[in-house]
Parts: sequence; C-alpha cells; structure tokens
Amino acid sequence: IRSSDEFAPRAWDESHAPTTLYASRAAIGIIMCLGPYNYPLNETYATLIPALLMGNIVILKVPTVGGLVHLLTMEAFAKSLPKGTVQLIS
Repeated sequence: IRSSDEFAPRAWDESHAPTTLYASRAAIGIIMCLGPYNYPLNETYATLIPALLMGNIVILKVPTVGGLVHLLTMEAFAKSLPKGTVQLIS
C-alpha cells in the first residue's frame, strides 16, 4: 500500500527536464482466436476484429455449435480483406 504523498504533484525543479513518451503499436504476427460456444456471436469477433485492425493474420477456431454463422461471416471477411488474412478452423 502506498501513501498518497507518493502520487502528489511536486514543485518543478530545474533538474527535471521535460520528458516526451511515445507508444508504438505493431502487429504481432499470427493470432489464434477461439470462438466460445456458449456466448453470443459478438463475443467471438471481439478478439478477431481488433487483431485484424492491428494488421495481424487471424486464425479463428469456431465452435461446433453455430458454425454456419461463423462460416458465412468469415467468407465475408475473406472477400473484403487480402488473401490469407483470415483463416477458419472448424
């Protein structure tokens, strides 16, 4: 447990120079997304869409129940994205 004094703003000191921080995001590579069988359809794509937006290649393992819906959705993704970007495993 930390005291609130550690987080309190301190007076500017001449020895502290201004600091600039940068955050960089980069694609990881190949991402495996697992589709749960007992959740709504949007839960499956909650992991798939952010991975695609970051530029990763995505492999989706669909559940055995409700696989047709995933198949049709993945075909739509495959038509609109570059070849090999999304893959489907059933």
